[in-house]
Amino acid sequence: MDQINRRQFVQRTALGLAGAWLAQAGCASSPRADSAANRIAFNTANLVARCTNYRYELKHWGEQHQKTVAQTDEAAWDAICREIAAAGYRAVEIWEAHAAPESLTREKALRWQSILDRHGLRPVAYAGGLRRETLQICQWLGIPHVDGGLRDQTPAQATALCREFGVRFNLENHPEKTAAEAVAKIGGGNEWLGICVDTGWFGTQGANVPDAIRACGKLVRHTHIKDVKAAGAHETCLLGGGVVDVPGCLLALKAVGYTGWYSWEDEPEDRNPFDSAVVNRQWLQARLKS
Repeated sequence: MDQINRRQFVQRTALGLAGAWLAQAGCASSPRADSAANRIAFNTANLVARCTNYRYELKHWGEQHQKTVAQTDEAAWDAICREIAAAGYRAVEIWEAHAAPESLTREKALRWQSILDRHGLRPVAYAGGLRRETLQICQWLGIPHVDGGLRDQTPAQATALCREFGVRFNLENHPEKTAAEAVAKIGGGNEWLGICVDTGWFGTQGANVPDAIRACGKLVRHTHIKDVKAAGAHETCLLGGGVVDVPGCLLALKAVGYTGWYSWEDEPEDRNPFDSAVVNRQWLQARLKS
């Protein structure tokens, strides 16, 4: 198929999946299907330490990435999706290492999607770097945006690339201490380029995270909801148990009219994140219902 037809196919597929998911979510005992409490996703980057039995150091992230790529076969992906669904999540942000350009083909992507469908999971974001190959994977899986680093792209190059594939990009803050620094890296933003606010990394940098969200305003198009124990380091913890004003972040997101997903992120170096996945989901749902 040519580029336009592929895009149309992906859009139709994504709309169909969205309708099925929303119908499933809109049961009588749940909040409205379109409410914020129903827009919570599990970020599979949480499982960065899975390949080494939940023991690693943050400085070795790159090595963990490569090990994860090597170990994520069909059976491993099925096991991951099964555990995510068992923890009560119905949406997932797929980390690049779990659907890597080095190993994923169009045919394999269909099997990945079939596994997601089998476990009732909707792919809503792709956590990775911006490049032609990751945008292609988003097309295959019906994912609307990449959330991560620009790599070596200028804002103009990134915009052209996103437009070509019909997939958006949101810059995830890491070293940036202010909203202005993040926004500057995407040239002020546009319809294709926005911001993915990582509350934990802003906390690590000592920022007032609700203020940063308000400063980004409508450019906030995705979120990684995370808490850290102290500024100056990136030791993650239960939501509400660290230095990040996560409740204030949720209020700030509401104030700027945010309608995107709340992707729970916690990449612990010394424990299995599934041990707290239900508690964190419930913590978020309780606050997003109000």
